Amino acid sequence: MIKKYLLLLVIPLLAFGINSNEPEITESELKEYVKYLSDSSMAGRFPGTDGDSAARYFIANEFKKFGVEPAGTRGYFQDFEMSTKLDVSETNKFILNNGKAILDLKLRQDFVPYGFSGNGSASGNLLFVGYGINAPELSYDDFKDTLGNKLDLRGKILVMFRQGPDYMNPHGNPFDKYEDARNKTLIPRDEGAAGIIFVNGSEYDLGDRLTRIRYDAVMGNQGIPVVQIKRSFLEDVMSAAGYNLTDIQKKINSDNKPYSFEIPNVTAEFSTQLKPTVVGTTNILGLIEGSDPVLKNEVIVIGAHYDHVGYGTYGSLYSGTEQLIHYGADDNASGTAGVIEIAKKMSENKKDMKRSVLFMLFGGEEAGLLGSSYFVKSPHFKNFNIIAMLNMDMIGRLREKLEIYGTGTSSQWENLLTSTNSKYNFDFKFVPDGFGPSDHSNFYAKQIPVLHFFTGTHEDYHRPSDTWEKVNYAGQTKVVNLVYDVAMNLVNANNKIDYTAVVKKEENTNMNSGPMKVTVGTIPDYSFTGEGVKVTGVRAGTPGEKGGLLAGDVIVKFGEHNIKTIYDYTNVLGKFNPGDVVDVIVKRGDNEVKLTLTLEGRK
Repeated sequence: MIKKYLLLLVIPLLAFGINSNEPEITESELKEYVKYLSDSSMAGRFPGTDGDSAARYFIANEFKKFGVEPAGTRGYFQDFEMSTKLDVSETNKFILNNGKAILDLKLRQDFVPYGFSGNGSASGNLLFVGYGINAPELSYDDFKDTLGNKLDLRGKILVMFRQGPDYMNPHGNPFDKYEDARNKTLIPRDEGAAGIIFVNGSEYDLGDRLTRIRYDAVMGNQGIPVVQIKRSFLEDVMSAAGYNLTDIQKKINSDNKPYSFEIPNVTAEFSTQLKPTVVGTTNILGLIEGSDPVLKNEVIVIGAHYDHVGYGTYGSLYSGTEQLIHYGADDNASGTAGVIEIAKKMSENKKDMKRSVLFMLFGGEEAGLLGSSYFVKSPHFKNFNIIAMLNMDMIGRLREKLEIYGTGTSSQWENLLTSTNSKYNFDFKFVPDGFGPSDHSNFYAKQIPVLHFFTGTHEDYHRPSDTWEKVNYAGQTKVVNLVYDVAMNLVNANNKIDYTAVVKKEENTNMNSGPMKVTVGTIPDYSFTGEGVKVTGVRAGTPGEKGGLLAGDVIVKFGEHNIKTIYDYTNVLGKFNPGDVVDVIVKRGDNEVKLTLTLEGRK
């Protein structure tokens, strides 16, 4: 309750907003907006926090000040819920029995569950499997014994090192694509192992630190209990059984050969319980209604996401151990400021606007485009006849090129952009695809022409160093003015812009666990929390479209492989080659449908 009362005290102060009396889009005002939204008091605008609330009320107050009408389901807001982190309770237990003593390990001190662990319990004998890697092309398989016989994993608790045999190789690590901890859970899970225990080996200079518990709503859990324990506990039980853990790791590393065996007279029993924490956040919607009695019923969306990653709870690329605010100045205070400035300028010119404009600031983008996904699936989406969507995400670091995605989603985009650019002289990089890693993707999935404006990634991306003083405000001002001009052309054109489907043969994900040689053409729905991979869209001309995959389908089986998460899906794709014919099982409504796809190579 204390936080709520404090927030109520803060909100009236926000009504003063930024001193934005100048009707034009100005560098000074954009700078003030970015500074305010990326201030330390916002604490990285993480969903469900006071910083998130302060940002949304600030934006709503700016809209109100300009005379932009509320267009949400609760004033300017459209509320939704999302999961942001994991609650790890004391019900997580780990007991190690070496035949002489029973050790009750302490949570967070002696062991931790992995953030992708499934909930459940495991008990049984310990089977040491080296690094837990099967790399056929390297003739390396930790799931075979020293004689080359396949190990029976059923009901066993597997113990494995983190990393891989060539982890510190400065000349290239052939095991790199197999070292991800999630990747190491797939074979044990599918072959019936009871659970997995990770340890840090002593060969690499990693100390014996326990991993951070990270939540990834997109990837989901792996469906098997997974923990890490301190190395000292394993060293003791191995020593009692006549093994030296350090010597074993050295042998595996030097020989590049597995050394797997059952640890005699040792059992373990552990349980993992991780519950996602659900919080409330919002999309922010404001509307300027057009003046034409007919064309006002057609709506152009100008949008950006206003959330960021807080202290790096998810998505952080910061490698330090200290928890630091990720300020998110470029990502995406820059785009948010752009939407506010365009709303201000359009409010001054609304008598000259034939069509309506819906200004949208999305929540939950960093967790998987959740706010825009919620909007396009909601009944509220049907209240607007949206004919185009312009998105700004990270527009504050203009250097050589302005990247514009979605240029193939209308036959008119490139000509419109080129003619509008005559007074700006940007060096454009056009990317035709309408799908991509920002909120425009969910609108394109609804067959709406989209443009996404982006000045490029940089070394401060998703790190605490993305701060306001590093923004190129002159460049940002040019970008925002360009977007304004493009939008006003759409608002007042005699005919609405057309829609075209983009034919592009490439998966829209960078989350694969290794190189994928094939494409299906699916766009995952990152907001889906069920079992399987829900498809939000299928690219035109791809194997998925040709084979009958539809938006809304949930892929549950690909060939012989069960699909529980997006990670399973991307991992499985790496096992196939161009030209392979594969049966795919999808859930379509209440029915299961079998499809046959002929896979094609990635371009």
